[in-house]
Formats: sequence, C-alpha cells, structure tokens
Amino acid sequence: MSRKCTHRSASSYLLSSILAVHVLFGLSQPFHFTDVFLEEDSKLRRVMLKRYARFEVQLLRVFYWILNSPLMSNKWTRKGFYYGITKFMAERAIASQVMTLGEIERFIIDELPEDSRIAVGPCRCRLATRACDHPVETDIVILTGTSIWLELFPKDYRVIEKDEALRIVRECYEMGLVPMLDRHMYWKATSNYFVICNCCGCSCLPIIGMRTFKRDGYHYIPSAYRSVVDASSCKACGTCVEVCSWNERLVRAGRARVLDCHGCGQCVAACPNSANSMINR
Repeated sequence: MSRKCTHRSASSYLLSSILAVHVLFGLSQPFHFTDVFLEEDSKLRRVMLKRYARFEVQLLRVFYWILNSPLMSNKWTRKGFYYGITKFMAERAIASQVMTLGEIERFIIDELPEDSRIAVGPCRCRLATRACDHPVETDIVILTGTSIWLELFPKDYRVIEKDEALRIVRECYEMGLVPMLDRHMYWKATSNYFVICNCCGCSCLPIIGMRTFKRDGYHYIPSAYRSVVDASSCKACGTCVEVCSWNERLVRAGRARVLDCHGCGQCVAACPNSANSMINR
C-alpha cells in the first residue's frame, strides 16, 4: 500500500473515531475533540471527575506517603516521579489556584449562579494525612463538584447557602488557612471549578508538592496579586515567615523579604506592623 493510501486510511479512521465520540456523548454544538475532555458540560469529563472523587482520599494518602519518604531525597527519583505523574496530575488533571480572601469572595462565591447548589464537607487532604488539628469541615464543593460529592458522600457533605460559604472561608482565613480554587482538566484557561479548599502547610498535598517539586518546575495558577514589603514599616519580627505555608518568606539584614509569593495574602493579614501589602501581579 502506498504512503498516500496509508495516510488517507489513518485520517479516515481518526475522523470516524471523532464522529463516534460525537454521537456517543450527544454533543449538539460544533464539535472540537478537546471539548470531550475539557468542557464544563462534558459528560466524559464528569465521569472522570466522579472516578477521581471516589478514590481521592486513597490517592492523597499514597501521595502523602511518597512525598514524605526518603525516595524524594534522591534527585533522579524525585524528578522521575514529578515528570512521570505529578506534573500532569497537579497542573492539568486537578489544577489549584491560590487566591486572596477577597478574590474567593467576590469573584467565585458571589458570582455563583443563584440556582447552583453549594455543599461543605471534610477536607480530603486532612482525611488522608491526619497530619494536623485544623478544622476538617472546610471543603466547599461548587458547580460540577456539588452533585458528584453529594451523590458519592451523602453523609459527609451538606448543602449550604452562599452566606455560610462566605462565613466558612472568612473563619478559615482568620485561622491562617489559604483559599485555593481547584479546576478539573485545566487547559488554556478552562474553568471547570469544582471545589474551594482552605489549605494549610501541614496537610495540603498541593502545598507539600510545591515545596517538594518547586526546583523541578511545579507551579500553581497564580493569584492576581503578590506581596510586597514596606521597608520603613517592617520591624523584622518574622510573623510573615511563620504564616507563609510555602516557606517563601525570610528575614535578612533587618527586613522581611518576599521570595516566590503565591498570592494568598496571609502575610498582610498577620503582620502586626502593616508592613505587607498586595499589589497586582
């Protein structure tokens, strides 16, 4: 068979496959192959998210053990694990975005459709790790996540209103927890939000993963803001160092310094001297 015929056969097979998927999932809008995996209303994406939700705690438990094992002290083992598994899982499959309290309030919770349900349940990371005594009922599932987590875990999650969701994120923020918004199948600015997490540096797998794999290129979707220090107000007390879950603050030469700020704003809330502020990234 000629190369031309082979190419035509392969193209025909690919086209047939795409059309089959189109029919299978009943998509009525103009078809794009990536929509099957990425779109908010994709049936296949919802199936994948439901499968993830079912085994989420077990997966997190395994990741926590690996990230805290001697395996990660070996440069090549760490890189192999990062590029083989973690990079796709953390940057595409379940991608986290750090946010300030104001961003979570105004741009996420306040903007949720009035007819969409919200539910709250146990933080999956804290269930998996049992590594701290922070409050457990802090995961707020939204949009796609609400129906899936309520269906799978009806005894663990309860439906709440926007006012309670706002109260929870504010109380968590006062405790020093970091607001994070998780997307499923993130690619080229897709939304697919499904949960608002309130994270800590002791149990949160994305934060622990950042501290482990930062030198290998691990990254979050950044907050719109980053922290800066007013040198004239800073007293080098070290409070901002204590509250930074990522260990991205230090005190040097009598002044607090910002390293790779992820933009949660906890240093601003905690600073007793009002020396920290958030600016547009």
